[in-house]
Amino acid sequence: MCIPTTYSSTTSTTSTTSTMPFGPFTLQWRTPSPNPPPPSPLPNGITRTYINTPGGPLELLCALPATPSPRPKPPLFFAHGGFGCAAVWHAYMTFFAARGYACYAISYRGHGASWYPSFWALFFSGRAAMAQDLVAGVREVERREGGRVAKGERVGVVLVAHSAGGALAQWVLGRGMVRVEGFCLLGGVPGFGSWSCYTFWAHQLSTPLNLLYYCFHPRYLLATTQQVHSAFFSPATPLSRVREFERLLSPYESMGWPLQALPAFVTGPDVVQAIGGWKPRGGAAGVAPRFLVLAAELDVLCTPPVLRDAASRYRDAFPACVRAGKLDGVSEGDVRDDEDWDGVTFKVVRGLGHHLQNHVEWERGAEELLSWADNL
Repeated sequence: MCIPTTYSSTTSTTSTTSTMPFGPFTLQWRTPSPNPPPPSPLPNGITRTYINTPGGPLELLCALPATPSPRPKPPLFFAHGGFGCAAVWHAYMTFFAARGYACYAISYRGHGASWYPSFWALFFSGRAAMAQDLVAGVREVERREGGRVAKGERVGVVLVAHSAGGALAQWVLGRGMVRVEGFCLLGGVPGFGSWSCYTFWAHQLSTPLNLLYYCFHPRYLLATTQQVHSAFFSPATPLSRVREFERLLSPYESMGWPLQALPAFVTGPDVVQAIGGWKPRGGAAGVAPRFLVLAAELDVLCTPPVLRDAASRYRDAFPACVRAGKLDGVSEGDVRDDEDWDGVTFKVVRGLGHHLQNHVEWERGAEELLSWADNL
């Protein structure tokens, strides 16, 4: 069930903040008040509704095409990563809606304008809890878009997931909690183990003082503009852009969610077989890719080599799924045994860092995603 928003405030407010017992940082420990917090203004063409869940309302942003596309295009569902929210997708949503795609983005509990658990309740929330919110978002999009397809047909959502949201999406797909018509792991944490994605922060956890900070507040690693800049953006990104982005970050975060993604939690075929709509390109051209792994050249967290390794593992999983008869419409004769990646494709966006959708040059990543989506 979707509840229209009635908020009119322009900024989020919190009841109080607490200063760390030592050090220069002031970090938020209490839940926002009111809860959910008043939402921020939206760009033209984007609307906000709420999904009613047992825990509380979840923010869902929507951008619809102004005019119908000549050919039906699947809806795009954007899933954010740690400390993110639906608003990190504003630019992409506007961009794709102008090109005929219905676009949706969710904020999980404790993020954006969704409901907030208490600090410790969110701190100890595990992956399964966050996954409930992601699944609720996909189900709501399927419901809303159901009127655009013939009766009895399933709505084919294309899932685009970033950073730790990518790990969450792979876990959801691998367990068959949802099926999609395409999946883009956009600067996403791989499901084959993610220790290497956090080595960038290892030096900040190397002293007892820093470790104490980390144990008490997850936002410590992103407490200053410089920390956010170095982790999420390219060195050339203006600080003004980073400060604008900082306002979108959640005040505290779940630690169970990323910690559970450190060891491998997918096999490869389990995720691939949750994607539908596979079809041969025709002739000797192979199978059209419905799985895109998109890396940012200057990403210091989910680096291009890490994501290329993930793409390679999923590429190996693709023929295994075909042999097992898990992919409707594709036979073993459709699969080529060469370096052309049937079913799975890997791209690197030049000059951008981890939050490639929030850079000044965000269009570079959007164009790569559009090129892939237009061929689904």
